[in-house]
Amino acid sequence: MSQLNQEQSSQDKVMILSSDCHAGTLPAGYNEYMPKKYHDQANAWWVQYTREMMSRVGTFFDQEAVEAYSEDAGEGAGGRMRAMSDPNFSPTDNDLLAMLSDPSNPFAPRPGEWDASVRIKELDDDGVAGEIVFPQMAPFGAGLMQYRHDVTPELNLEGCRSYNRWLADFCNTHPKRMAGVALINVDDIDVTVQEIRDASAAGLWGGVLLPSSTGDHPFYHHPRYEPIWAVCEELGMPIQSHSGWSPDYGDVPAATAMFISEVDMWAQRPFTAMMWSGAFERHPDLKYVMTEAGVGWIIEKLRVLEFKAADPIFKHFTKDLSLGPTEYFQRNCWIGASFLRPHEGKLRHEVGVDKLMWGSDYPHLEGTWPNTAKELNATFGNYPEEEVRGILGGVAAEVYGFDVAELAPIVDEIGPSIAEIRGEA
Repeated sequence: MSQLNQEQSSQDKVMILSSDCHAGTLPAGYNEYMPKKYHDQANAWWVQYTREMMSRVGTFFDQEAVEAYSEDAGEGAGGRMRAMSDPNFSPTDNDLLAMLSDPSNPFAPRPGEWDASVRIKELDDDGVAGEIVFPQMAPFGAGLMQYRHDVTPELNLEGCRSYNRWLADFCNTHPKRMAGVALINVDDIDVTVQEIRDASAAGLWGGVLLPSSTGDHPFYHHPRYEPIWAVCEELGMPIQSHSGWSPDYGDVPAATAMFISEVDMWAQRPFTAMMWSGAFERHPDLKYVMTEAGVGWIIEKLRVLEFKAADPIFKHFTKDLSLGPTEYFQRNCWIGASFLRPHEGKLRHEVGVDKLMWGSDYPHLEGTWPNTAKELNATFGNYPEEEVRGILGGVAAEVYGFDVAELAPIVDEIGPSIAEIRGEA
């Protein structure tokens, strides 16, 4: 394990850095970060999106599970879903937009998603000293669902820009604790490169979210993306993949089951494209993180890729590659192990303990918040101390560049002890 983790082991408290959290503001809040000429179109998009979600409510999560989560987490998901599923509820567009922008309304995002003071208290209570901040839904479908919605390239770009502007201000309320992930699209690569530079200058240092879909453009094995790899390497901005995008499976009974079963796969695909196309070969310092896309899959993926690379009939695949697939993974890649479960943790030595970064997925229903202490005990209760400290924070500190000394007083105040994680205190 790294020298960083050896130094941390002298502290009683464990530094927890969540590699996967989410934030996003109220629709009216985004309007403050975009030119006025887009406001009406943005408002119309939010209404359209919410009506689509209302038509599908009750098909994604089991209602009893949502009720249990709502009881633990307070206001938010349960009330929102109950309100949406009320057959007597038929708001006008204006009513719906007002509800989306009313912090007290169950249709609006949870306060912790956009109110930094609420968020920090909830993270403190969960023992989390720092976080990588991914998007909730952004204007015009930007973010995790990039290229899923039918919007013009102009509006899509403005959705990315307004989110990044808002996120920079949000994260700069606690700049040592919040590492924001910038949104991009891939319509015009020169514009994208400048957006990455602007995001970095604004204080977003959690990386760049690579869309899982490239829309009508070629996938990431294509040379057109070379400037993106180059600027991210130059700026030390990790490339991020995060599950969330999928094709629209429609409204048939098995649609949601198909989404849940395949959503990880779409976020895993860029690794193969970047590896075979030589992105890691040409950019040895480029960092690539795959978050909330599973853990064990990489073992079989690397086995298959090594088999292909070693097969004489595919020798031309590797003519410009000096390393094998596993070596590129070990040098350039990490896994954001969101709500790492015990069965996945058993694979940590095959994957590499120094490749794993735990995440709470705050504030999502399937994550560990607000019951992180119980979840940590279930997964990490019998791990060696060095592995606990590495997966829960040490690896992320090195990958993203968290200032451990700056975080130390916070860790001392809110962090759990090894004994607490093991259920011994």
